[in-house]
Amino acid sequence: GQAVDPSLAREIPSIDASIWTRGQSVGRPWDGSLTNPAKLVEGDGYYIRRPYRAYGADHVVAQVKDVLDLVHQRFADRHDLAVGDFSAKDGGAVSEHHSHQSGRDVDIGFYFEQKPKGYPSGFVVAEADTLDFVATWSLLKAFLDTSRHRGGVQLIFLDYGVQKLIYQWAQDHAVPTSYLDWAFQYPEGKRASSGIVRHEPNHDDHFHVRFQCPPDDDACE
Repeated sequence: GQAVDPSLAREIPSIDASIWTRGQSVGRPWDGSLTNPAKLVEGDGYYIRRPYRAYGADHVVAQVKDVLDLVHQRFADRHDLAVGDFSAKDGGAVSEHHSHQSGRDVDIGFYFEQKPKGYPSGFVVAEADTLDFVATWSLLKAFLDTSRHRGGVQLIFLDYGVQKLIYQWAQDHAVPTSYLDWAFQYPEGKRASSGIVRHEPNHDDHFHVRFQCPPDDDACE
């Protein structure tokens, strides 16, 4: 297949871990809290669905903002991207989520060939004939590549069927299979403990990004 534009492979720079605030993300993503949070502010190219749930640890918000800005620079002509929930201001349990409690999680929508009705104020299911694969791949890869840095992405939760769509598109466009097999659980099965991108039910209209704890932060688990 046609090779992906090499510019889409450029990684975002590593964030200086020495400036990160420790002690913000307390406990686990599904049993925790958030103190002295950072907040994602409005910016070009994305829409924050619920600003009252746009709070996270410094290193999470900073990396998300870097990814959003980088992808918008590449695809300034695309529609705004839906950004879903991080955590509440003080963390803890929030409706519609099992996790999102300690400022390390965020939900991100997709890019589409034509902006769907109701988007980006709501998420929309990814389908083969509507998904903007080029922009969505660049977005997902930008998050994936932070996993190589301390405090970068730990896991990404995405419906197995949508994984298949993106994996096969990327393979057809000359993305190395070795990279795809490192990144995706597909095609090993929904229960396979492989890849950073893992299946989770009800994640066919967005992907859920979970970041690592900051280095040497005993409060974060």
